[in-house]
Amino acid sequence: MKLFGLEITRQRPAVNTEQKELSTTAAQWLAGEIAGSEAPPNPYEQVVWVYRAINALAEQVANVPFVFSRGERGRESLITSGPLHDFYRRPHPRLNRFQYWELRVMWLMLRGECARVPLFDPTPDRSGRRRLRRVLLIDPARLQHVVVDHQLVGWRYMASDPRSPLAAQVFLPEEIWFERLPHPFDPWRGLAPLRVAALAAGADYAAAAVRRGELDNNGEAGLIVRAETPLSPQQQEQVLAALRQRKRGRGCADRPIILNGASEIVRPALAGSDAQFLEHRKFSRAEICAAFGVPEEILTATDHSKYDVMEGARLNFIEHRVGPLCARLEAEEEGTVQALDPDALGWFDLDSLPILQQARRQRLAAAKTGFEMGIPFNELNRVLDLGFRSLPWGDRGFLHSQWRETGRLPARESAPDSTPAKSSDPIERACTLLATPAQPAPAASARDGQHPDPALPTNGKTSATTQPRS
Repeated sequence: MKLFGLEITRQRPAVNTEQKELSTTAAQWLAGEIAGSEAPPNPYEQVVWVYRAINALAEQVANVPFVFSRGERGRESLITSGPLHDFYRRPHPRLNRFQYWELRVMWLMLRGECARVPLFDPTPDRSGRRRLRRVLLIDPARLQHVVVDHQLVGWRYMASDPRSPLAAQVFLPEEIWFERLPHPFDPWRGLAPLRVAALAAGADYAAAAVRRGELDNNGEAGLIVRAETPLSPQQQEQVLAALRQRKRGRGCADRPIILNGASEIVRPALAGSDAQFLEHRKFSRAEICAAFGVPEEILTATDHSKYDVMEGARLNFIEHRVGPLCARLEAEEEGTVQALDPDALGWFDLDSLPILQQARRQRLAAAKTGFEMGIPFNELNRVLDLGFRSLPWGDRGFLHSQWRETGRLPARESAPDSTPAKSSDPIERACTLLATPAQPAPAASARDGQHPDPALPTNGKTSATTQPRS
């Protein structure tokens, strides 16, 4: 720009176009993923109810025997030895069979997903199939799905930590055995129960931290110093130093303190929410147990743990939580079993658990009552789920062979008695007896199934009727 013939220029500062990467916490805060009351970084390690609920479910599933068989269910033949048992005895050099099922369930509860990398022998066998050597479980959070044209084309494994079991690489979809819990809003990833229980876990963690702070302060919520005139900075430092010196630590009585001047120490009273502290923690515990589907009686943390209530809770836990989870694992494990033996099936033997055997004994008692009523055995086996095979004679009903008809009830309105009244004269009674014809006694027949007269002898012989003498 020219002004009065002089060239005036303005040099603008250089603009720094270099983009700086935000930290993970800052990026999450800008995206609105961090709220004021956030769950702890790792609830499984810091919230006791989350840890206990997941472990109770994982230990129960791992405790159910996983057996192998050939043929259709109900007519199968069990496999007691071979490559299947050798592989599942040690699926990985760092995992035994118990830890294998435990980690499967833990990843499903923590991440809603479970990722396994199958490792095969490099050389195929005689049939042209490569033998499965081991299975490696990895953290599903390190997997990123690659979708092209609405199709899953691969998995990208991110390993920034040198301690990770695998190096960073890209897998094809068939190179990762990926299982997930259903998520209605994401067709590729699973919904973890821990995500649903995150708010309750964060509330319980914060409540435990507040209680820990109160214990560290000997049950005090702090002190307030109130003065009539403003205190100078030096006086404030002196007061704070005196209050700090008063504290003696946890479990020790505090020292007395003397403050000069017109000052007053106010001890804050407990709020109404502090009085209901235990009730709030119990409600958080109930929410966490509900999210994972584990009854509170299983965690042995209820105030009214009666034996019958706990027994019913355990049976409900096995039938409605462990059973469906085992069925889900069976469906996902079908590919692993068939990679070792194409004709074999693997399934959890839930009926071998003692609590289910006791429930089956109760069903057998009910089936015995129904069978005595004439209900066919196959029908009872189907309705009561007894687990037996269908029997050839099971479609017919039977009754007890010694059941006989004992008689009938008399009619309510009896007919008028036409028998003539007995005379008091013995001669007239003798004439009436001679004029009455004798009736033969009914014979007992074992062929037609008729029961003899109760008035007759029951030894099978028919007594003869005695004719009166004239």
